Amino acid sequence: MNIIKACIIAVSMYSKIPMPQFEWDDKSMRYALVFLPLPGVIIGALQLALFFLWRKSGLAVSIYAALATVLPIAVTGGIHMDGYCDTVDALSSHQSMERRLAILKDSNAGAFAVIWAVLYFLLCYAAWSCMAQDAVHSGRTVCLAAAGYVTSRALSGLAAVWFPNANKKGSLAAFSGSAEKGLVCTVLLFVFAAAGMVQIIISIQTGVLILAGEFLFFSYYYAMSRKYFGGITGDLAGWFLQCAELLVLYIAVIARGFLI
Repeated sequence: MNIIKACIIAVSMYSKIPMPQFEWDDKSMRYALVFLPLPGVIIGALQLALFFLWRKSGLAVSIYAALATVLPIAVTGGIHMDGYCDTVDALSSHQSMERRLAILKDSNAGAFAVIWAVLYFLLCYAAWSCMAQDAVHSGRTVCLAAAGYVTSRALSGLAAVWFPNANKKGSLAAFSGSAEKGLVCTVLLFVFAAAGMVQIIISIQTGVLILAGEFLFFSYYYAMSRKYFGGITGDLAGWFLQCAELLVLYIAVIARGFLI
């Protein structure tokens, strides 16, 4: 029963998918991070469905690219994008660590948050447009990107367990503090390896490039969070997730010529 509750907690926390409501407790939250990649599986499946429906529909590339761009936000409710915006606001402030942490807690969106959010969506739109125009490799490219929604969340869950936490009272601390760390790490490593293997099966060269890129960005995430914030927070986790998804998409699109 606790496993089922943990699954419901993870999906309800990190997506807008309707879930049964009940009181959260430590026993249920102990395994919640195990299911962090599940919303990524759902988003990836929906992206694949959207792509194949679009191929059948004959609609313009611009319409497909716009729908593919907003789909992850529609599923998650923008929870990770909120963290992305708060983080870029804090990083752009060039203030002390204490001030940057205070900016993360501020519910107001600053100018830098708006600017970088617009740039993010433009980059997503451009990548999906470019991918859709490639008649030869587009199907495989969208499969690689779909798997990236899973690998990025597996890495985010591992970071929640492994990396120091800068906010002991935040939502991320509540999840990681209650986590059964041995089980969570084992499952998330398995999920990351399984999704990564799917990418390699789709294309050895591109799959390896994607996994290498994610590993390097994961290392940067650790160093950056320690240097500028003293650890990670829920907002930083959202920033990492959004950036990792965009990174996977661009590696898949740029390297699509390697697909055979």
